[in-house]
Amino acid sequence: MHLSRPVYETLPLTYVAIAGFAWLIAYLDPGGARSAVAFIIGIAASIAALTIFLHRKDYRAQRREYNGETIDFPSTLEG
Repeated sequence: MHLSRPVYETLPLTYVAIAGFAWLIAYLDPGGARSAVAFIIGIAASIAALTIFLHRKDYRAQRREYNGETIDFPSTLEG
């Protein structure tokens, strides 16, 4: 699945906001199942944000290193 660039660029920030909101809910309502679920959602959202951020960073580094040209192999391999 491909997302448009503006959506993909703001996705980590969205996940960070979700994680912060979930942790705030877990902090303000300690104890109980709702707090535990909110904390787990916060952990999952922060892992998703970090994963997308690192994936974007790696993609940009590879794009700078490799310009997309292909290697032309000689066709003189006739035995």
